[in-house]
Amino acid sequence: MDNKYNNNYKIFKIIQLILLIIFFIAFFAYIKLDPVLRNNMYTNSNLLTICVFLWAFMVFCFLTTVLDLRQLEKSITDTHSLQKVAYLDSLTGIPNRQSCDIIFEKYENEKNISDLGCALVGISNLALINEALGRSKGNVLIQEFASVFESVGDNYGFVGRNGGNEFLIVMENCTDAKMQNFLDDLDKAVLAYNESSNQIPVTYKSVDVLNSELQKTSFGELIAYLYKLKGTTHNA
Repeated sequence: MDNKYNNNYKIFKIIQLILLIIFFIAFFAYIKLDPVLRNNMYTNSNLLTICVFLWAFMVFCFLTTVLDLRQLEKSITDTHSLQKVAYLDSLTGIPNRQSCDIIFEKYENEKNISDLGCALVGISNLALINEALGRSKGNVLIQEFASVFESVGDNYGFVGRNGGNEFLIVMENCTDAKMQNFLDDLDKAVLAYNESSNQIPVTYKSVDVLNSELQKTSFGELIAYLYKLKGTTHNA
């Protein structure tokens, strides 16, 4: 079941529960306010039996509706957890390649992408760390850098791990000043991390493009141009 169906079904069950409560209160209020019916109920065994069955049915409906709501909440939570697993990188916890692909598709369908800016950032000393200290240390470096990258990039746009040691940011309403501010903030954050952390210092390189300058007509062309520029070093 998708989120829309779950939410609509949840609303239906809440309305059902409210109506049951209203009916339950109205039923007992009617008996309390009608002394003749109340006296007949206690003196007429058939009427009392009907009332007992009706009460039992109302209680049963109430309990099953509450259980349905609890199960639905669990289903929604499980769905969110599955989505989190599907779209977040298992190593770093930031959006993964699949999430990046979704962003690619989104902007590929946009008619006007003239204000987009993109940057590709890669850890430049990862291969050296993997070779000298092992992949476990390299994974720690990826995790630490991803945390720094996300903390800075979230203020500017979509951030994700595009695979391996590559991290991507896509910014809307991106000007040269905005891109430069992002790069400056990333420089400062990485510098602060390297000075304060007991982990291995991280170095990185980045390339960036502004479509306000390139005027590419599709997001695919913009990303392709970004990869052509890959290799331009921007050291922290």
